[in-house]
Amino acid sequence: MLPTYTVRESLKAKHVSLKVSVAGSLEVVVPQGYDQTAIPAILQRKQRWINRVTQQVETRQALVGAEPADQLPGQLCLRAIEQDWQIAYCPTPLPGLRAVEQADLKLTLFGQTTDQNACTATLRQWVIAQAHKHLLPWLRTVSQEVELPFETASVRVQKTRWGSCSSRKTISLNCKLLFLPSELVRYVFIHELCHTVHLNHSAAFWSLVAHYEPAYQKLDAGLRDARYHVPLWMEA
Repeated sequence: MLPTYTVRESLKAKHVSLKVSVAGSLEVVVPQGYDQTAIPAILQRKQRWINRVTQQVETRQALVGAEPADQLPGQLCLRAIEQDWQIAYCPTPLPGLRAVEQADLKLTLFGQTTDQNACTATLRQWVIAQAHKHLLPWLRTVSQEVELPFETASVRVQKTRWGSCSSRKTISLNCKLLFLPSELVRYVFIHELCHTVHLNHSAAFWSLVAHYEPAYQKLDAGLRDARYHVPLWMEA
């Protein structure tokens, strides 16, 4: 029996590729205009791979205690800044939703809390605000420490990248970094700051990274599974 899947056409795709998300859903990426009737046969051939990767996702979710994607979270663990917020939902007759920070790291959502999509959207906006508050000053501190200046920095909700750096020395940070251990976040900062000197992944670039972070290989490997620290509702 074939697994449930979604299809996405991509202008950049030159061949069919399969992607399993952190939530365990299967996406088939195809070139524009591709004959989608050929997809079932491809999935049949890749069945063992799909089963293996799906099992790995489920195992990693169990290890990090991932909450179901269809369930509103009761807590919000921002590992990067060592904050564990407890989330409460307070329904009110007023329209809309607002997130209010209270004492002892308690975050309360007031309003139409029966609307799950609205609640998760509000929580995501709160996380983005926290990223601006904590990640950008942290990046500036690391930049000064290693003496690698940048021009400007911004926070985005990126699907795959933890960060990026442009030729104009503009650094973009993924707000989901807040869910990662602090040592991985600092490594991302170092990585992107080194791109202000070498806008590539050449030997010279990695040599510069090693100069500022000797354990970069271990940290880089840690980033490969870092997405499992991010709660599923942030991936919507």
